[in-house]
Amino acid sequence: MLISVITTVAISCGVVSVMIWLQKAHPWREDVLKRIVLESTLTTLTACTLIVALTLILLPIAPQENLQTALFNYLIVAVIMNFVLVALTEGIFFFRQWRNSAVEAERFKKESIRAQLESLKNQVNPHFLFNSLNTLSSLIDRDQELSKEFLDDLATVYRYVLQYKNEEVVPVQAELDFIHAFIQLLKKRHGDRVAFHFNVSPAILQQGIPPMTLQLLVENAVKHNIASSRKPLKVEVFSREETLVVRNNLQRKKKVSSNGVGLRNIQRRYQYLVEKNIEINESDQYYEVRVPIIPLA
Repeated sequence: MLISVITTVAISCGVVSVMIWLQKAHPWREDVLKRIVLESTLTTLTACTLIVALTLILLPIAPQENLQTALFNYLIVAVIMNFVLVALTEGIFFFRQWRNSAVEAERFKKESIRAQLESLKNQVNPHFLFNSLNTLSSLIDRDQELSKEFLDDLATVYRYVLQYKNEEVVPVQAELDFIHAFIQLLKKRHGDRVAFHFNVSPAILQQGIPPMTLQLLVENAVKHNIASSRKPLKVEVFSREETLVVRNNLQRKKKVSSNGVGLRNIQRRYQYLVEKNIEINESDQYYEVRVPIIPLA
């Protein structure tokens, strides 16, 4: 019994020591075939060497009737133990490496998503400012007083842009406050040719939405549709289940130059943030975009 315990402990320590050394000298990721050959050879030799040495040392203390039979039996045990220990230890090494790789991959994924989100937000801000300055430029030629009011409203709106420029998600209430201010800019340019109606459930006001989502959708509706006093453009913003909907009556312009930045930007941000898609519906009478509400912790 004593010999079996000593043998087991010695083989375990020897084999594990060899495998720890191999893990440092020849990690799995460098050369798998070389690692397997070295591991099998070295651990088997280590186990067998230890058995022979222990047998020769311990036999005088606890003599066996047949040294050759005892040595053979211990060698068989050593080989079996070696394979068990190799499988167990490598299983632990592999699991740790897999876990570390998974953690590292997740970290890189988050960093990549964050970088892409920053890129998308950087697309939105110049896009918004460019369109606003174009509007201001056209107003200056027609009405200097109105252009001054527009500039004041633009400053209010852009304050929101700067306040939330580093946020990935903002409360729906904040986005609605922003879009109401943005509408004042549109009113300066379009007057009663564009009408807005809001019906958003109070239950979702403290939920989330990517910043400037509603602004992009409203701007998209105004850009692509005819708006006149005789045929005003009607834009609705309302909640339905777990989405916010921006809908407009369809009176599409014949030709509009567009690079699709707005909708594509919103779609990508939702993909990166919650892996959800926006929904676009179109009929003969209306065009609508539904964006998911994002729960805030």
